[in-house]
Amino acid sequence: MEEKSLAVVCDGLRLRGGAYVPDEPRGVIVLLHGIPSVSPPEVGDEGYPGLARRLAEHGWIAAWAGMRGAKESPGFFSIEGWVRDARSIVDAARALEGAAGLPLAILGSSAGGAVACEVVARGAPVDALVLFAAPSRWVSFAGEAATAVKRIREEAGMELAPEVLKDPTGWASEFGSVTAEKAIVGVKVPVLVVHGGADDVVPVDHARRIAERSRSAELRIIEGAPHQLRRVDEAVEVAAEWLGRVL
Repeated sequence: MEEKSLAVVCDGLRLRGGAYVPDEPRGVIVLLHGIPSVSPPEVGDEGYPGLARRLAEHGWIAAWAGMRGAKESPGFFSIEGWVRDARSIVDAARALEGAAGLPLAILGSSAGGAVACEVVARGAPVDALVLFAAPSRWVSFAGEAATAVKRIREEAGMELAPEVLKDPTGWASEFGSVTAEKAIVGVKVPVLVVHGGADDVVPVDHARRIAERSRSAELRIIEGAPHQLRRVDEAVEVAAEWLGRVL
């Protein structure tokens, strides 16, 4: 297995990313993270690079990148900006050495799941979609704009463009248009929806709502599992097995 850098540029921003490439890859998985937290990571948490390495051990080229304003990547956060970033990450992963001609899946966690649904519905060249603890809609961000600004800056530690700080109305309205429950209707590739039964961030009903609106999604509820499914062995194994089956 080889670790490589991932060259991702979107809207002039060079996003920080990387990939693990096994000797004989069977496909490509692009990992999309959720909204970060200013809280320090738990001891032993290897983040998305750690998840990528685990998936590479299953034979997948696994790529990750921080979308604008997060994971040490530059830029100001917006959900539409993240959708554009996600498409650029997919394109960069397809350009990796050894990836040509292989099937490609996106695994989106939490907010990254909503972004993944949107980018696939808009026509990104993706063959399968896995959603980990994805919100069907934005309960906390599509409502009062000033509150959303405060949460993004104080709880997520991301900065917003100066014009957004002056008038966040348009920025906040994007959360009403980019939602998993809307985008999933237009997703034609196989979909796996995975959610933790003990998720106290995104209630499990969100997973059921997404699956009901999907053309043919498989739904897996992992009893007792929390929100961060990338750290749950069963969730990772379920995703790897499903991807091996459908791709």
